[in-house]
Amino acid sequence: MPEAIVATGVGVVSPLGSQPAFWRRFCAGETGIAPVAGADAATPAPRLEARARDWDARDHVRPAVLRRMDHCSQMIVSACRMALADAALVLEGRAAEEAGIVIGTAFGNLRESEDFLRGLFAKGPALANPLTFPNLVLNAPAGYAAIDLGLRGPNLTVVRGEASGEAALAQAYDTIATGQADVLLAGGGDELAPILREIYRDAGLLSPDDGGEAWSSPFDQRRNGFVPGEGAAILVLETARHAAARGARVLAEFAGHVAESLPASPHDWPTASAVGDAAATRHGLAALGFPPPRAAGTLLAVSCAASTARLDATEAARLAAILGPEAPRALVTSVKGAVGEWGSSGALAAVAAVLAVATGEVPRLGALDAPDPGGALRFADRRAPAPHGGFAAALVSATPRGGGALTLLFRRA
Repeated sequence: MPEAIVATGVGVVSPLGSQPAFWRRFCAGETGIAPVAGADAATPAPRLEARARDWDARDHVRPAVLRRMDHCSQMIVSACRMALADAALVLEGRAAEEAGIVIGTAFGNLRESEDFLRGLFAKGPALANPLTFPNLVLNAPAGYAAIDLGLRGPNLTVVRGEASGEAALAQAYDTIATGQADVLLAGGGDELAPILREIYRDAGLLSPDDGGEAWSSPFDQRRNGFVPGEGAAILVLETARHAAARGARVLAEFAGHVAESLPASPHDWPTASAVGDAAATRHGLAALGFPPPRAAGTLLAVSCAASTARLDATEAARLAAILGPEAPRALVTSVKGAVGEWGSSGALAAVAAVLAVATGEVPRLGALDAPDPGGALRFADRRAPAPHGGFAAALVSATPRGGGALTLLFRRA
């Protein structure tokens, strides 16, 4: 077995604000979803969004770098700085040369990509803005972070649709476990962009896609589509040996990850019937020591449910299959009712899992009023009590379109 890998710091840029405001507001059941700024109520444009708030990139990024940096990269680099500060980790000299970064993003810098292509089509290649082009590649945020922080270790970018954040953390785990780095900044980020909202709206995925009330509440019977959002979330991951050597506070152990393929169209989520008994995931988690002994405490499952009927039903079936007889011992939540859907928001789900294990506080489904009936799951709604003895372990579940399911496991260190 590889050496234990632990999380020692978190950095957040989100619609609920930065850490610690993010965690306080999430556990209070608050939401960062708000009406679209400047939207005309008479048009069919989406009426809600979840935009990052209460942060300023100038507080975290050197001015010389900031002038060239796109919005998505600004959020991610800011979250990296916050995570390092939270971990009390100073990356200088040899420490910076050996540390690396793994970033997940589904879409990267969409705003400047749209502007660049508009100029390209209108004026031709010779007159398109060459200074914008370097920001358009999906590995720009990881590159900017490495430049700004002086990182010389592994530099990786992962693109896996709605599972981009979780996939980046899985890659980071493997990178440390195989001895390529002792310290990694890992997570992801994505930005809101008008073109993305329009695509989601035309696909009928946004709330309210049925003409009803605009809102977001995963696992609620009245759900009617997701709300687009943006943000960035980063974990500082280290070997337990490295963390102990510098006297670091450990938030949780990152015990590993399990992948499973579910039958699905490349453009849609798997159905609940495609989940089956989730045998591959259950067997993989068992090899990682899940579930822990009942005496160890309550379990948490942070789902990728986003307030869409199909994904929510699939996630409920998948988590019920994974937890099996442990389901009554577990609480189920999702970050997306509070921060919206952004491709790498699974990184924020992982932050929530780590903080729940570290603090014992409950990350709540603040808008959940009418859960689906007849299910085996207990949901972390506004009435759910804090677990006696805290959380022993937390799963993070990703079921993106295309069916490439992924589960991360964090546990008490």
